[in-house]
Amino acid sequence: MIPRRKPLAAATALMLLGAAPCALAQPSAGPPQQPTPNYRAIIAKSLRIKDKYGQTGLDHFTNRGGIFKDNAKIERVEVADSIHMVQTNFYGWAWQTCIRLELNGSRAIYAVFIAGNSVVDARTAVAIDHCEQSNFAPLRGAALR
Repeated sequence: MIPRRKPLAAATALMLLGAAPCALAQPSAGPPQQPTPNYRAIIAKSLRIKDKYGQTGLDHFTNRGGIFKDNAKIERVEVADSIHMVQTNFYGWAWQTCIRLELNGSRAIYAVFIAGNSVVDARTAVAIDHCEQSNFAPLRGAALR
């Protein structure tokens, strides 16, 4: 004769169901409330754009990000007029915006992620970035490399 396990299974199911709504009912942490960074200046610095004193930035896009080769010809840089917070896998909450530029004579659009007043990630834009719907304005006041 096989022992009956239904009461144990029912008790376990009730316990799990009772605990599940508590775990699901907790509000997820939304984006932190932070002032919008000066993303145009951060991008200019990270693109190694020279300021009026000839100083260049950290160059995330060639050294850390590896998107552009060191001898890449970057022209006509435009930055989206919008920026918003997104949850990233590696950096937690980050600001996301888009840039459009000519890279070695070809048009390209990139999603750029900013945290702590620096570019932490950038990649070719995909549909979820909504870069195609953005309005872009030229990145002015600095000379490229």
